[in-house]
Order: sequence, then C-alpha cells, then structure tokens
Amino acid sequence: MAALLSVSAFGNATMLRITVENNAEANGLSFTPLYTAFHSASFDAFDAGGTASAGLEALAELGQAMPIAGERLAVDPDSMGGVIFPDAGMRPLFGGESGSRVFDIADPASNMFFTFLSMILPSNDTFFGRDDAIQLFDAAGNYLGDRVIAVTGADLWDAGTEALDVSASPFIPGNTATDSPADSDTSIRAAESLAAFAGVTLANGRVLDGSLIDFLTDPASFDVATITIERVSAPSAIAFIALAMAGFLVRRKA
Repeated sequence: MAALLSVSAFGNATMLRITVENNAEANGLSFTPLYTAFHSASFDAFDAGGTASAGLEALAELGQAMPIAGERLAVDPDSMGGVIFPDAGMRPLFGGESGSRVFDIADPASNMFFTFLSMILPSNDTFFGRDDAIQLFDAAGNYLGDRVIAVTGADLWDAGTEALDVSASPFIPGNTATDSPADSDTSIRAAESLAAFAGVTLANGRVLDGSLIDFLTDPASFDVATITIERVSAPSAIAFIALAMAGFLVRRKA
C-alpha cells in the first residue's frame, strides 16, 4: 500500500503522474517494476563503459530497487523515488501491461532530473535506462513540460556483472537466481542477444517467442516500453490515489 501513497502534501509542490507501459506482445519480454528517481546532478545511476555499482548490479540481476535507492540517498539526501507496479498487482510488468503512480515533487529546484531503470525478464543482467538523466525542471524549479519517453532496444544495457546462463536467470520456474559465473567483460555496454532464452516457459506461464526478442537487428526500432510524464492537479492526484487504493483493496480481498 505504501507504493500508492506518494502524495504527501499538496501546497506548492508539483504533482507528476508517471505511467509505464510494456509494449511487448504477450509472449515477449517482461520487466521488473520500474524504478524511478527525482534528483539533483549529484546522482548518476550509471555510465556506459563504466562498471556497475552494487546497487545497479542488484537491480540488473534481481530487479531489486532498494540498494540503488540507498546509493542515491547517500549522495543526494533530498532526492526522492519509488517503484511503479503494473495495475494488476505487485509483480513484474508482462507484455501489454501498464502501471501509474503519482509523485509529489516537493522541491523541484533540488530534484530537477529524472532517472528510470528496470531489469529485463528473462535475463541475467540486462536492464533498461538512460545513460544521462532527463531534466524535468529548470534551475528555478519550473516544470519543463509533459513528455513521452520511448524506450527502445537502444536503451537496453548489459550490466557486465554476470555471464549469460539461462539456468541462473530469474523469472524461470525451477531456477535459483544466484550468481552465474562473472562476466569476462565487466563494463556496462549495449545489451547482448537473449536468443538463448527463446522457447523457455516463464514464471507467468507464457512461452518466450524468439521472434519477439531480437533487439539487435534494429535497436532503435525495437519497442520496449513507453514512459509518460504528465503534470496533474492536486484533486486529480487525490482521485487517482483513491482509485488505486480501491483496486489494491479489491486485489487483497480476492
């Protein structure tokens, strides 16, 4: 329930609704709940060509958001963030699913930038995100406008922390998601083929279609997800949270 309670005080804060949609077909790739952060220039989740922090490794290998959130808060105590689950519940986003969350940006001038990260499922350490954070506010805290972010194959990365091993990947029944052998190339780099996972039955019961996971032939045209950022009024935010909580309670009773 805490994931739904992002709006704390309505004063002069900027309310932003972040919506993420998995654009894959039913038997395509899934991804973990979207990790989002609003922060200053002091936080940088990763750099292509660099090495993954322990927090990024945990996210890329297991979908865990808490470690990288801790790293963010260590360098930027006034930053904020959270994860976005699908409307269907507290689990990964399967193909065709979406989820939204309203965030209360209490100090936009101090939290000008937006970072998003998610682990691709199934994989060993493939994730998506942007090397450079996206600026949402200017130095005075003025909102720079709504936007739609198209996440493509060009935004997929190999964390360089674990070698490819289908038997050690999460989201596959019977697997224990422990470390497979370390990757021989420890640099964060463009994601490598996941063709080895084609035909695998996933934890959601779907069989991964190999024709739906080729993001190497034309990375920029491979449609992974859409992230929509829009400003909302306080009444709209309250209504959204009320609906989200109602849905949460219905799922709890089901």
